[in-house]
Amino acid sequence: MASSPLPGPLAALLEQGRSRLLALLAAPPVTTSDTVGRLAGPGRSLVLRDLREKVVEYRSTNPDPTGTTPTERDFATVRLEIFGPDGDRLGQTEGAGRMLYRDQADGHFIAYFGERITLDDGNVVRAGGPVDDARLTAGEFATFPAVVVAGPLRGAIGYRTFRPLVRETHSEYESAIVLYRN
Repeated sequence: MASSPLPGPLAALLEQGRSRLLALLAAPPVTTSDTVGRLAGPGRSLVLRDLREKVVEYRSTNPDPTGTTPTERDFATVRLEIFGPDGDRLGQTEGAGRMLYRDQADGHFIAYFGERITLDDGNVVRAGGPVDDARLTAGEFATFPAVVVAGPLRGAIGYRTFRPLVRETHSEYESAIVLYRN
């Protein structure tokens, strides 16, 4: 936490309040709650499945585009266009991945990937989290939290998944974005 201009006890109280507010806003509703029934209402959710993402720009400190020779120093940026099942463009995403460490148990490299998804409907989504690079390269889905930070569904939370369709080049991905707002 960055240093605060507030005295220690007030800064701690403010941080405690922020943590409680975040937990209240981000926690999924209890299944028996009346809120759950409203999730299906118009303007309450966004479910985008069977998406295709095509790489428009890719830069990496690792010259191997297959992802089969990672190192702990790897850093990459990527920009992709997102298309629906019907082939219509739905938006774009820009993100970056950084290797964090090599798991001692299985030797897999664990990376953090974060992105900004700008949908053509006006919603802007931030998504990110840890990714097992070996599993992703093998074609398994990576899944992490997503939050709408701007647009009609601002405040909606959910998840985002993706996996490479062409493992050798990582030039096209299958993906989904599922979000809801209480």
